[in-house]
Amino acid sequence: MRNRGRIYAFDIHDDRIARLKELLERTGVTIAKVFKEDARRAPEILYEEVADRVLLDPLCSSTEAIAKHPEARWRLDEEKLRGLVKLQEELLEVALRLAKPGGRILYTVCSVLPEEGEYLVRRFLEKHRSEVKLVPLTGPFGSGLLPGTMRAWPHRHGTTGFFYALFEKQPRSSP
Repeated sequence: MRNRGRIYAFDIHDDRIARLKELLERTGVTIAKVFKEDARRAPEILYEEVADRVLLDPLCSSTEAIAKHPEARWRLDEEKLRGLVKLQEELLEVALRLAKPGGRILYTVCSVLPEEGEYLVRRFLEKHRSEVKLVPLTGPFGSGLLPGTMRAWPHRHGTTGFFYALFEKQPRSSP
């Protein structure tokens, strides 16, 4: 963006906001406005259809590092996972509201669980058939369990596990 335009960032955690502000300062980014707010409030604060690009990196199960920290699997249960998936779905709906027609939404989670990746994306695409399309990703890692998405597996790619899906909001059809 060459420090042109505007970047809006939302987080509710002071430590993450501090790290973000430090990163922005270190890299010389001066066009970012950071809100200590729940991102679900973003349309109220910014209005709808204001963004050319939306990066959604929601709270997730953090199962990306189970290979390094196997004890992490004991911190997650079905109820907690359901709550995380519900939050991710709500935030993806918000991202869709923020994106302009023709705008793109990158959804990413540090999780190896398809509930937070492919299954959630499939439901979102089914719900918003006429509003959004999946933009196929081809690398640098392998395809996810849903064609067009990307997934890194710790045992295959030598990295933490994560999932990406890229959407494009479709222009409204004329009546």
